[in-house]
Amino acid sequence: MNSRSGILSLLLACILPAALPAQQTPAQTPPVQTPAPSDLNVRMIRLKISAGDLPSAESILEVHRAEKGEDGDYLMGLAWIARGAALTGDWTAATSHARAARELAESKLKTAADYDANREAVYALGAAIEVQAQVLVASGKKSEAIRLLDESSRSQEKAPFNLRARIWKRRNQIELVGRKAPAIRGEDNLNGPAPSLESLEGTPVVLFFWWEACGDCKMQAAALRRTVEKYSPKGVIFIAPTRFYAPPSERVEEKAKIGKAWKEIYALPDSVKVPIGDEAMLRYGVSATPTFAFVNRKGVVTRYSPTRMTEERLSAATEDLLR
Repeated sequence: MNSRSGILSLLLACILPAALPAQQTPAQTPPVQTPAPSDLNVRMIRLKISAGDLPSAESILEVHRAEKGEDGDYLMGLAWIARGAALTGDWTAATSHARAARELAESKLKTAADYDANREAVYALGAAIEVQAQVLVASGKKSEAIRLLDESSRSQEKAPFNLRARIWKRRNQIELVGRKAPAIRGEDNLNGPAPSLESLEGTPVVLFFWWEACGDCKMQAAALRRTVEKYSPKGVIFIAPTRFYAPPSERVEEKAKIGKAWKEIYALPDSVKVPIGDEAMLRYGVSATPTFAFVNRKGVVTRYSPTRMTEERLSAATEDLLR
């Protein structure tokens, strides 16, 4: 594999989420809403895209469609190819595939029940909207990309949380840096209520958005803890928002799980507040955890990262807040 293919593979590992266990119910859907590919053709498409071979991926999808029609796996493959085209900078193909994926997905998502029954369509719709925004940004039409995402957000206001959060994530990737940090409010909390970001102006803040069952978040814990230990004495405030993923009837048990994970895995001081609620997680586009946002003394976001971070990168981004 050449260096370009290797870079593509690493990028795809970051932007294309892992599969969900098949037995999860919609009410307990975790932050990443990607159905597992059930068809060998979809797996082959993923492999071709990871190697930067978009034409072969398109050919595989063409054969799949001829043999099996526009089933759920076809729609998943189409979404992967749209994102692959954007990743390789083939904006003509990205435009075509994203439009096709969106039209097909929307044709399958007419009612609330459809969103629960057609998870491939939900994923494909989110991917298509993101790619359409990327195409506009690549062509110098940033304001049009923002308008597209805002319109999509309004049209999907009753869709599952993860789809709405993906739209906000893409919007944030386009224009959150350099703007005032959105408010952090929670309907519940661990370690007491978090101070408002307005009240913290003059103080650098690091926001760590997480989910108690997220494997990537757990792997981030040690680096985060060492960063907190290093920079809290220097005046940096760390806040760790999360949300409830279980239905309301299970929230007492879920809060206990959140508290147990926070204590046993993260082992951070009580000074790190944990607001719990949907509003901030949605506005910061937390469709995947962990997600970081770094806020300077003026209350402005200096970096937004919907990914894991090495301790070196986490420390560097935090150090920048002190300058």
